[in-house]
Amino acid sequence: MSDPYGYSQPVERPKTLTYAVYGMWLGGLLSIVSTALLFTMDTTEMKSLMVTEMEKQPTYDPSVFDAREMVDVMVPIIQIGGAVFGAIALGLWIWMAVMNGKGRNWARITATVFGALSLAGSLSSVGNLAGNAALGGASMPMSPLSVALAVIDPLLVIAILVLLWVRPSSAYFSAVGAARKRQRTGYYAG
Repeated sequence: MSDPYGYSQPVERPKTLTYAVYGMWLGGLLSIVSTALLFTMDTTEMKSLMVTEMEKQPTYDPSVFDAREMVDVMVPIIQIGGAVFGAIALGLWIWMAVMNGKGRNWARITATVFGALSLAGSLSSVGNLAGNAALGGASMPMSPLSVALAVIDPLLVIAILVLLWVRPSSAYFSAVGAARKRQRTGYYAG
């Protein structure tokens, strides 16, 4: 990138940021795979577990609603909601990859917030699974691929966040920001 006044040399994007951007594209791909798993899983076992858990509840009254009918309605809603969430997640991964690749510092901060929220969600999921296992509660069946994605995703997020904030990436974001400011103001301060 150079400004119209010829004051700056093009800024080369460091490998650390390039790897972070590749990681974001990989995150988008993983969100597609994760969403596709919602529609390829066998829902029979999931429905059976959901019915069993509903019927165990002390407030369950079969005269008010039938658990099987309720589950038959809920599973497609869960799948559609998961598909919508997956599409939003894919859009966010792509947006962050493009904007961080361009050296936009606001995108680095936004990606960090999204990453922190993702990690909090991952920890919450792990906590729920561990709690259910410890208390003898039922947990939804997970395919080996779903388990692998549940492990890979937080590791990928951590790697991306580290790569976004290491010194070479930070220097690049600063240089791009300074060059953009010079272009906007027409002033060379350095």
